[in-house]
Amino acid sequence: MKHVAIIGCGQLARMLALAGWRMGIRFSFVACHEEETHCINGLGNIVRWRGSRTASDLYRALGNPDAITVERESVCTELLQGLSQHCAVHPNHEAVWTCQHRLREKHMLDGLEIATAEYCGALTPDDMELAIAQLGYPVIVKAASDSYDGKQQRRLENRADLAAMKTLLKGQSSGEWLVEKCIPFEREISFIAARSTGGDIVFYPPTENVHRNGILMHSTAPAQGLDGGLEQSGRNYLTALMEALKYVGVLSMECFLLDNRLLVNELAPRVHNSGHWTLDAHITCQFENHLRAILGLPLGDTQLNHYSGLVNILGEQDQPLNLASLSASAAVHWYNKPFAPGRKLGHLGLSADSSLELQRQVRQLHHELSTPGNHA
Repeated sequence: MKHVAIIGCGQLARMLALAGWRMGIRFSFVACHEEETHCINGLGNIVRWRGSRTASDLYRALGNPDAITVERESVCTELLQGLSQHCAVHPNHEAVWTCQHRLREKHMLDGLEIATAEYCGALTPDDMELAIAQLGYPVIVKAASDSYDGKQQRRLENRADLAAMKTLLKGQSSGEWLVEKCIPFEREISFIAARSTGGDIVFYPPTENVHRNGILMHSTAPAQGLDGGLEQSGRNYLTALMEALKYVGVLSMECFLLDNRLLVNELAPRVHNSGHWTLDAHITCQFENHLRAILGLPLGDTQLNHYSGLVNILGEQDQPLNLASLSASAAVHWYNKPFAPGRKLGHLGLSADSSLELQRQVRQLHHELSTPGNHA
């Protein structure tokens, strides 16, 4: 029986483990510092890592796994490098190190001639002002690290917004920021692929995503009305990235669609929220293919012959959701997290015979999720 250790204890680790159990894989988990473990309790051994334990000690405490992977990019890459001396670690520490920092990621994309929005780096509020003078309003200012789901991000429309940002940062130690020109994009599209240890690559259909306040609300696949050349461009970008990074596993790439061209927004060196629909799509899901890739197994089928989607369940009401009230057409995936406002508590998987029917289901579920009577 193969053994995989996952660094991180959130919902992605949970879904990886649930997919792997069906494959006969056993799991252990690394809880970094005071990380919560609700999502993966009961799915395998949990080992705490607070920085004092060596990679060798951690590897032994995990039970000598065959492979180690991550469920997020905000991990200690020195730890990954140390663990790689004992077993396969995928994605490799260089790939995670690049993708966990927005400016390093942008510089890599530039080097591969992959289009992005215009941007500048900034270390101080004065640097931000200089960057805005170059880019023009409006801009998005993002912390170079750990800025996700709208956190540590701020849209600046004018000088008053910049002044408010400077006031917010006053007295704080300097940090690194990405100042990015706002793009009047038409749609947001994500591309997801898996690459094996032998270099084989399988691609999932491009997926259209709808966000609110930086948080993914729903995804539908395949993205409709996408020019075939654009889909090939997305595949070419992913191939170039995976080969440049010597990448093994699932890599996700979020893009803006503008004037019939793709602008890459950000990368995720892991399974991704916009790919959760693959769990209910009657194909090899992104979680299984990630595990297949890192264990050196043949990659599974990703050819979709119908329409699939997901709707995220967020803790937006004062009371938890009453799951019994939801449409019977949706597959419920619950993450076992404690309720909190704005927290991703689970998602609903959808399947339909037409794009119109899929969109109808999405609208219905958003209505049901926002109806107070559907909360216990």
